[in-house]
This record gives sequence, C-alpha cells and structure tokens, in this order.
Amino acid sequence: MAVIVVVDDDPTIQMIAAELLRQGDHAVVAAADGEEALRILAAMNVDLVVMDMLMPNKDGIETIIEARRLYPDLRILAISSGGRVGVGDLLRMARLFGADDTYVKPLRLDTFAATIDRMLLEPRQTVDILVAEAR
Repeated sequence: MAVIVVVDDDPTIQMIAAELLRQGDHAVVAAADGEEALRILAAMNVDLVVMDMLMPNKDGIETIIEARRLYPDLRILAISSGGRVGVGDLLRMARLFGADDTYVKPLRLDTFAATIDRMLLEPRQTVDILVAEAR
C-alpha cells in the first residue's frame, strides 16, 4: 500500500482520484493547493503526489519546484485539463520543473490506475536540470 497525496482545488477531482486510488488499496490524502500539500509532505512519509497544475495560492509548478528541492526522491504525477496555456504546454513545463510523469484529465480508471502503478514500481530516475539550477 502506498501513501498518495492528491492535490487539486476541485473537490470532485479529489473525490474521483481518491476512489480510483483506494481501489488499488492505496492510502489517499487530499490537499486543495500547493501550500497544503507541502504541509502534508512535511508531516508524513508520502510515496507519490498527484499534482494539479492550476490552483490558487501556490500552483502546481511552484509546488513541484519546492517539493523536488525538499524531497528529491518523491514521485510526482502532474495532471491538468489545461487553461489559458494549452494542456500540452502546461504539462511539458511540469516535466521541465521536476514532474516524473504527466496525465491529461479527465481521470479514467484504467489509464490513471496503470500510470500510478507504473510510477510506484519504477525507481525515480529523472535528473531535472531546471530544478538543479534553481537550488
């Protein structure tokens, strides 16, 4: 069983993600923004973070940068449905700043669960140039 933090300002997405992840026997903790996610990461051992990109207070990119600096081995899945910036561009930026993988919303049981399972099984191997330079 893995501990997974789902970070999204939409309670419906939090609920859907939690339900999909609990079917895989994972423990799920929800956070509404990056600030709350960082508090959770400081308080408990977390295996993976599912991070929305567009949120109030501290967005996904800012949170990925800080989480990567503080927890270099943490696995991070960036999720988004887009916004003013296209979803592809937004998720590419997430990869540049330290996300291990990306996923385009909506969350679907088969592909979302497979992505999470793969990320939990594979060791983190990414070297993030932009994050290393930011240190």
